Amino acid sequence: MIFSNLIKYKYKLALGISLLFHISAIIGLLFTEYNDFFINNTPLNLIISMLLLFYTQQKINKSFWLFFSVCFLAGFIYEIIGVNTGFLFGDYEYSIVMGYKISGVPILLGNLWFITMYCVGSLTFQSYNWLKTNFNFKVSSQIELHLLAIIGAFTAVFLDLFLEPVAIKLNFWQWYPLGEIPIYNYVCWFFGSLILQYLFVNLNFNKKNIFAFYLYVIQLIFFITISLFYK
Repeated sequence: MIFSNLIKYKYKLALGISLLFHISAIIGLLFTEYNDFFINNTPLNLIISMLLLFYTQQKINKSFWLFFSVCFLAGFIYEIIGVNTGFLFGDYEYSIVMGYKISGVPILLGNLWFITMYCVGSLTFQSYNWLKTNFNFKVSSQIELHLLAIIGAFTAVFLDLFLEPVAIKLNFWQWYPLGEIPIYNYVCWFFGSLILQYLFVNLNFNKKNIFAFYLYVIQLIFFITISLFYK
């Protein structure tokens, strides 16, 4: 009972901190003159989001650290290839807003890939378990593996649909030559995410992190709000 209460407290604390940062950013960007302050503190928000995922993760083991490391490195490598060759995602360039860069890519982009992959994987896993528990929804273990990975990848692309316009508005990165986001970007996001979602499904670590579910929803609401109302 005591352990269960501690877990609930951790989730509530993490949720409160995340809401505070995202709501403050919405208010600051839409209703104040301190846009630059909130934009320039985006790296801080990313770091805090990652730390909150660690804080709320139950029983961090070697498989969890492996997933974190692969997501961070794979995401960073994806971006280096994309920025320097155009072979992945299209023709784009990062500004200085996201912090220190290596080969044209902010180091924090590895962080962003981990947060996104962990949140969509956890959201998909928990939603699927809810369907199994409440509606007796069952498929074979082999189909289940593919189903979770594919839905997770689509969920990542869905978030990116709203992230991209916000990133352009806040000058996180820009697309060339005309500033239009290519469909090819979303195709690459899907397949890049799919690889990491297969890893998420197959690795053995605790995936019932309700905060990860909430963080995905918070980020989605943030991106939709800013894309609609920020000028």
